[in-house]
Amino acid sequence: MRRRVEVGLERITFFSDGVFAIAITLLVLPLTDAEIGPGPVAPQLVELLPRMLTFALSFAVIGRYWTVHHQLFARFDRADARMMTLNLGYLFGIAFLPFPTSLLGGHGDSTAAVVLYAANLVVIGSFSAAMWAYGSYRGRLTRADVTPDEARHTLVNGLAPVVSFLPSLVIAPLSPTWAMLSWLLTVTVSAVAERLFPEHRAARARAQAGTPDTA
Repeated sequence: MRRRVEVGLERITFFSDGVFAIAITLLVLPLTDAEIGPGPVAPQLVELLPRMLTFALSFAVIGRYWTVHHQLFARFDRADARMMTLNLGYLFGIAFLPFPTSLLGGHGDSTAAVVLYAANLVVIGSFSAAMWAYGSYRGRLTRADVTPDEARHTLVNGLAPVVSFLPSLVIAPLSPTWAMLSWLLTVTVSAVAERLFPEHRAARARAQAGTPDTA
């Protein structure tokens, strides 16, 4: 029987934070490399608007996944080699994101650019969900106070962005614009996922109000 080798959580989170910091900084490079020529500045800034929007979108995406990463690892009390491997896959997606961001900013009407960007986010979301599914299965790596309901709720919420971006991979060859608009499904799918666990919402509301949980 193979013995599971445990890995320090602090080393994983410190390394992960470094990757997030570098990736989020690289997002702005297409803007800093843009040349503003002589003449009126406003029209040239308008031309840069797609790059600014994709920068803002990817900044929000990385910021959100950094928050999710911290929330997940706050509920782990240990890690092992498999968790470290899954985390590396997750960080691969994060580190790669500046490239499709730059591509989308300059070629937003390109099917390939939209597909690459969406596929990148699907990869990130899939690894995030896989980390939680692996670590929370029968309390393998989670703290003792993480309940099965909380584990299921977190997994479903983690899969919501994956489900939301998958349709755009099919829509993009038909219309890149509609594919990007379909990313707004994230809001709806996340809301539906939240409603699947009324007990979790009630418990969280009681915790915020300072009312003991009598369940």
